[in-house]
Amino acid sequence: MAINFMKFNNTKRTYFPNAINFALLIIFCSVFISCGEDHSSIVKVENSDNQWPMSGGPDGSWKIKTSSKVPTKWSVRTGENIKWKKALPAGGQSGIAVWGKKIFFTINPPLDTPSFSELQNQHNKAKNAYDTYYDVVLNDLKKERDPAFQKTLNTYSTANKKWTAFLEKDENYQNASKENKKGIANKLKRENELGKNLSATAQSLVDFVHSTSDKLIEYHNKLNETSDALKTRAYGADIILYCMNADNGETLWTKRIKGELPSEYNYGFSDSTSPCPITDGEHVWAINASGGMACFSMDGDLIWERTWMPTVGRPFNKQFDSALYDDLILNVEPPEKNDSTRIQEWNYLHAFDKNSGKRLWVTEEAITHYNTPILGETIDKKPAILIGRGGPHGVPERPVGLSLIGLEGEKAGVALWNWESKVPNEISGYGALNTQHWDKHKISWTNKGEDNVVIDSNTGELIGQNPLNFVNQYIYDEQTKQHVLKENVELKNLENEFHCNMSVNDHTFYMVMHQPFVARHNIETGKNEHLELPREINPDGSFIWKTPQKNDGLNSRGQLHSTDSRILGDGFQRSFLGSPTMINDYLFFTNALGIVYVIDTTTENFDETAIVAINDLGEKGKTWTVNSLSFANGNIYHRTLKEIICIGK
Repeated sequence: MAINFMKFNNTKRTYFPNAINFALLIIFCSVFISCGEDHSSIVKVENSDNQWPMSGGPDGSWKIKTSSKVPTKWSVRTGENIKWKKALPAGGQSGIAVWGKKIFFTINPPLDTPSFSELQNQHNKAKNAYDTYYDVVLNDLKKERDPAFQKTLNTYSTANKKWTAFLEKDENYQNASKENKKGIANKLKRENELGKNLSATAQSLVDFVHSTSDKLIEYHNKLNETSDALKTRAYGADIILYCMNADNGETLWTKRIKGELPSEYNYGFSDSTSPCPITDGEHVWAINASGGMACFSMDGDLIWERTWMPTVGRPFNKQFDSALYDDLILNVEPPEKNDSTRIQEWNYLHAFDKNSGKRLWVTEEAITHYNTPILGETIDKKPAILIGRGGPHGVPERPVGLSLIGLEGEKAGVALWNWESKVPNEISGYGALNTQHWDKHKISWTNKGEDNVVIDSNTGELIGQNPLNFVNQYIYDEQTKQHVLKENVELKNLENEFHCNMSVNDHTFYMVMHQPFVARHNIETGKNEHLELPREINPDGSFIWKTPQKNDGLNSRGQLHSTDSRILGDGFQRSFLGSPTMINDYLFFTNALGIVYVIDTTTENFDETAIVAINDLGEKGKTWTVNSLSFANGNIYHRTLKEIICIGK
């Protein structure tokens, strides 16, 4: 029996006037008590009730059962249910570990670079100066009627007329929205011969004008200088570990964690700060994806530290997040340099003694650096962690598929089984990009947006497969202000690309990467349901549907430390969002704009009744995050590029 406590608390008060109802009350109370913190998981960190010791909580699954009151409705914009918030001097992507009165997370080292607005002002001044003087020189040349100049100008004018006529006949361009026309025209210009010719003749005209004036060239050089400054990316190999007071956000101490390979700040998929710190209440460990690891006391005293060189030549920052099992810290790294039995360009799962930092074992099976393994237990109650291989950008680890790795005794570091996909990596490899949620019976794997594959977690055998691209969609109608069911809609290409996922009993839930939907797939029946979500929240509390949104990508100091345009996207852009967190029956999904959707997993139909609340993590158009939330001591802890937030009374 499952009782939704939060929904129960929102109903009208019910009285129990007779013995039958009194008996029902006793049953209810018994169920309530039994739904307290779960003590049964064998991979759970010791004494971690009401704590959040690592990325996925007490047992690394991102799921908890609790009798504590859980905040479901809040707003950073209005201050509703915000206990405290603190601005951060630089961005970061790690989860937030919580133990008692202390929270831990990491940021990139702050840089003393100008604010983006200052760089923009400098660029605008340079552009205005250049444009003004260019027009002066151009008009002088027109008056002089130099034959060579006239020939260059006429050639450009002819190419421009032909290009304009081409665009007038292109249906795709003409039917596009005003916002999209510029992008379509630029794409056509790169691909079409008329467009290529226009670009070439335009450059010839500019070169001719420049050749007549040294002063114009000076203005142009200054313009290029300020333009380059706008595109400057921040890089660093080190990260900063923060310890804050969980009750008020006071900074207690900070420590620098060394790394070996510099990484771009705030990349839309990961950066040096991606792994969440780990704590067991006695020590805290920080992992730097750029190649570093360190152990501290709870007061910040260094116990041990180590560095390594990550794999290079591809995006090296791992989606892998922190994992603690018993006395083992689990991390993804290439082999040691003297290891002749493994491939040096591949990544593997390594286990380290948490007390000394000594390496204890390395898997024979490789793991893709995009993969996020999850701890769990087998049907015979043995601890294990699920790892995967496959994915884009030339990730080399093979074979594409999964391995379940044992964690104790003779099986520690040894594969209990291996499953290899028979489908080419271009399709099947996308399953390795998901957070590898599993239970003692089954595992879900996705073939891009096309199929959901089910694997027996006891044997590694394929036991089921259902299509994902025929769905029942609950579409929001802006006229009636209600969701309307459209049945058996066929999705194609990237319309159903799968990420930010969670397995719940016989369902897999996920965010659709390029569309404003949350999805529910029944792995038994194959039924697919998509529920449209609003993209943003207006100042008056109403929702913005359909229209894509943007954010400024700036940190709290107004600095733009990433030029990856994908971090400026609409919340459902291509990026690696953190895993949803499940508290009792509710899933908390966070999109890249800091909108947190609270979803009830128990609804019969996956329609608007599944939406419990829609919350914000910051100002509209100025918030960005790729983080999961943490829950401890009745509070939710979350973060954005600008600040860290405590949600609760």
